Amino acid sequence: MTLSEYLDEKTTLLSRAGIPDAENEAWLCFMEGTGLRRSAVRFSLANALSSVVSESSLEVLEELFERRAGHEPLSYIVGRAPFYNLTFSVGEGVLIPRFDTEILVETALGAMGFPQMLPGAPAIPEVSSRERPGNASPAENPVRILDLCTGSGCVGITIASELQKKGIAYTLTMTEISPKASAFAEENAKKILGEGNWKVELTDLWPESDDRYDLIVSNPPYVTKAEMGELEPEVREHEPAMALTDEGDGLSFYLRIAEGLPRFLAAGGVLAVEHGCDQGQDVRDLMRPYLSGILTVQDYGGHDRVTCGSFGTGE
Repeated sequence: MTLSEYLDEKTTLLSRAGIPDAENEAWLCFMEGTGLRRSAVRFSLANALSSVVSESSLEVLEELFERRAGHEPLSYIVGRAPFYNLTFSVGEGVLIPRFDTEILVETALGAMGFPQMLPGAPAIPEVSSRERPGNASPAENPVRILDLCTGSGCVGITIASELQKKGIAYTLTMTEISPKASAFAEENAKKILGEGNWKVELTDLWPESDDRYDLIVSNPPYVTKAEMGELEPEVREHEPAMALTDEGDGLSFYLRIAEGLPRFLAAGGVLAVEHGCDQGQDVRDLMRPYLSGILTVQDYGGHDRVTCGSFGTGE
């Protein structure tokens, strides 16, 4: 059997199992299972499978394909997922980072004065709560970041990583109600940020302290109860429901976040939250009593994705 014939066989396996884009999935599974780049696979298609893959590696591949045919997410199988320009450890019990969530990171960085990478993005309200008293140095007045419902930590950690690259001091607090997810957040923070000024709190949404933050970000559960049944099996049957839905209209977390802003968001601070493509108006309405300069940023598909605004700065 050649490598090409093997990939055709696995494409058929995944297709019959109902995996969308089965051919591309077969290639991805093979590359993940062997560590080979796509170019190396392409140049080896005519070669005998045994000359490309060892017997032990083939056993690993067979298990990988079997699990993928059972609709287990590939990121869970290999234990990692790409996000922004980083790689995050993931597994059962934690939401897999999504490409659309990178819009939340871009919006947050825009609030910190970073150049906007989003085509046609509106002018993001900027954090103005970091005016240094007297002769205080930037290190004595770090950017205080709070990431609610952090999951894998991908949002808060990516923001902190970008600040690290610029030499901007920060503190990062990540909150998570799931012990499994919080363990992944800690693992990712250690791997990516090192022993920096970060912590993960196991709590229901808000941290226990009364600290105020310059930047609050969140990708909370926003899938409605009705929408849960429409999700792909990979998501519905494998990813944690508590990270996806509030078992209601998908808006309950935004109300809780809005009501907590007077206690946790510093004057001149910015909130940015991800939401569903049809929830922009509802989220803006919930935030309007607490924030000014509210706007919604669209994703690369032109859909409403992130709503942000500043606190205590007037209209």
